[in-house]
Amino acid sequence: MAKYDEIVKHLMERFADEFAQLAFNTTDVEVVAKLDTEQQTIKVHRNDMTFEVRRDNEEAILHIEVQTEDSRDKPMPLRVLAYASVLMLSYEMPVYSLVLYLGANAGRTDPGGYSYGDGTFGLQHKYQVIRLVDLEGEPFLDAASVGLLPFTPLMKPPEGIETEAWIRKCVEATEAAPVDSQTRGTLLFALSTFGSLVHDPLFFEKLISEEMMQESPFYEIIKQRGIEQGIEQGIEQGIEQGSREMSIRIILSVLTKRFPQQNMQRVSEALGSVLSLDRLIQLHLTAIDTPSVESFLSVLNE
Repeated sequence: MAKYDEIVKHLMERFADEFAQLAFNTTDVEVVAKLDTEQQTIKVHRNDMTFEVRRDNEEAILHIEVQTEDSRDKPMPLRVLAYASVLMLSYEMPVYSLVLYLGANAGRTDPGGYSYGDGTFGLQHKYQVIRLVDLEGEPFLDAASVGLLPFTPLMKPPEGIETEAWIRKCVEATEAAPVDSQTRGTLLFALSTFGSLVHDPLFFEKLISEEMMQESPFYEIIKQRGIEQGIEQGIEQGIEQGSREMSIRIILSVLTKRFPQQNMQRVSEALGSVLSLDRLIQLHLTAIDTPSVESFLSVLNE
């Protein structure tokens, strides 16, 4: 989630009312102020946002947590409860929480609350869970929810529309949004970034030019960070790839020495599809003891 944090935070700050309307499923809500929760006594994720809102003549706090995948460190119900508890103690007003899941498979088991006990002792806490994959996307293209346009490729397309056609509609709606060029560039950059979570990035490369996204002040910052991370990952991947290639050569060398009359082309092609270094190490041991090349291939293809 780290590489999405900054742009998610920007969108929620810039279009706070629209995220509040999504959370409460009503236009009758107004964001009064963004609250600074960085000094709270619990760890606050960078994408965690809190706002003071007014709805139904009630002053309250809206806490939004955005997730690309399921919570790993702690169960989400406990995390949300911890946030809400600290916010209630600090501001002494009602706290409403929303967990917004971007990933297609994320949040399916989130119960939207935490409870224990009975009518005498215990606790019951509920929060809103929204999985973008469950939302009908077309209403968000037609509505004035400009800040939610980058998330529309993650939503359900209208029935009968193929993926690329749906992404095209999302891009066209974003290009037509009534905003300045910098904001439009940010929206398109965010749409491409979030959409690539579940769709082939090539779809977005074909539909959104780099020049359009360069209008966004975030583009160069995040691109540079990606290059730096890519260099580090490339070094690690290069080392791993070199180890794989060496393991494959060793296995082929063992088999060629043991069965010099056999053609190793099929073995070489099959070994090339093995990505796990641990698996290749096991196959090396198999190659030493296998009674035949066919027997080795049988183990390899299991």
